[in-house]
Formats: sequence, C-alpha cells, structure tokens
Amino acid sequence: MPSGRALLAVLVVLPTLAAFNAVPVSAAEKAGPGVYDDEPVEREIELARLGYQNGVRVVFSRDETSGDWGLRQDGQMERNVPLAYDEKQSMLAAYLTLTPRSVPVPRALLSEPPAGTPTPPELAHRTIVASLVVADNLAVPTSGGMSTAAAKTCWDLNWDPYNWAELPGSPNPASVWHPAKTYYSSSYGGMKMYSYSYLANCGGFARHRIYYKSFGTYYKQHDSEVAFFHWQAIKKGSVHRYRKVHYDGAAGDTRNGKYIG
Repeated sequence: MPSGRALLAVLVVLPTLAAFNAVPVSAAEKAGPGVYDDEPVEREIELARLGYQNGVRVVFSRDETSGDWGLRQDGQMERNVPLAYDEKQSMLAAYLTLTPRSVPVPRALLSEPPAGTPTPPELAHRTIVASLVVADNLAVPTSGGMSTAAAKTCWDLNWDPYNWAELPGSPNPASVWHPAKTYYSSSYGGMKMYSYSYLANCGGFARHRIYYKSFGTYYKQHDSEVAFFHWQAIKKGSVHRYRKVHYDGAAGDTRNGKYIG
C-alpha cells in the first residue's frame, strides 16, 4: 500500500501552483451588508464556498497573516442548522464529510491536519485542486444522524458543553437585552487552538467579531452582521494563541461558544 505522502502526490491532478492560489478576501471586498471597516480585519483566503439545498452556506478559508483556518456556516432560523458540528474533526475531515466525491478538495486543506495524521482513506476517491472550489445545490449530508429537516429555534444552543451561553427572552426573544460582551480565552484556561462562536439573531441586530492575540496585540479575523432571523457559526484557529470573541449589545440574540485545545 502506498504511503500517505505518495498517495497525496498521486492525487494532485492539476499543475503545481501556489498553495494558496485561491481567492483572498478582505472586509472591503466582501462588500455585503453588515461588513464593517471601523477596525482592520485580516485578509482571508477562501478555499471553498459551498451551498446546500436547505439554504446553509459554508465557507472554508485560511487567514493570510496568522495562518489560522476558518470554517464559517450561515443559515436561517426555523429552516436549517449548522452542518459541521463535531469540534473534534479537523477542517479536512469536516470538508470530506460535508461534500460528495464529485466535489474537488482544496489542496491547501491537505496541510491542515497535524504532521503524522493518517491520510483519510476518502481522499483516494477525490480530485485535488489548487483553485477555489465553488459548489451549490448540494444535498444535506446525513452522516452522524443529521436530519435534512433539522432547524434551529431562537432558544437553541449550538455547543454543549460550552464556555458561554446567553439566551433570548421567552416567549418574545427581544424582551431580553444582552449588553456588549467580550469572552477571552484567558478566562477559560489561557491560550487555545480554536475559537468556536455561534450567534443567532432573533431581535433585529447582531454583530459577530473574533480575534487572536500576537505579541501583545489583538487582531480581528472575523467581523460580520448576522441578518435578522438568521444564525452564524464560526470556527477559527490553528495553533495556541490568546483569543477573544466580542458581541455588541443587542436584544433577542443567542450567544454560545467555547475555546478548544
């Protein structure tokens, strides 16, 4: 049987290109509603944009400066749920779980698992590409018991156990006001490999910001406004760093997250 290194060499079917020959995206270039430029945000290199039949949108990425990997999921309340929910999965394993064999694998993701990690056998059946992967109208994966009909309510958490959880009011979500709040990894054991943050908007406004610390300074690596009656789940990280997640003051939002590693 060929070694994992030999297998990967065989699987690369396109000419050799730069490892990050995908699309770099800045906050200004995203140019969508709810993108802010009041403080710099690290440029993000998108590796894959995936759309699913139930309306969930998934983006795999890597930050240009820090090298942190990113997994962003966006969806709608009472319609769908995050599809990648196992925090123990590597980014590569999550991608292989979420996509069928017909969808290529971004070559950059092959370097994400730590050295010595066994090569996933699923890669033997996949095409490897150096360019951005864009796929739409994908069937919802049913691995791990995922239901194609599953949907979030305003009072659902995304992670349990968790480091923090703030729920909206009931029966009227907007009846509870959550002041601006920052959750620091230093409050939960210090430096962590990954930030996990879930934000659901059932009140009208919700802004989602994630940072890492380098040489005494926090740098922003995610900033977006979650549309009304929508949710967003973010995973960011790669190595041990001090990290923080910030939520603006808002009524009717659900905030849930943790630091891992």
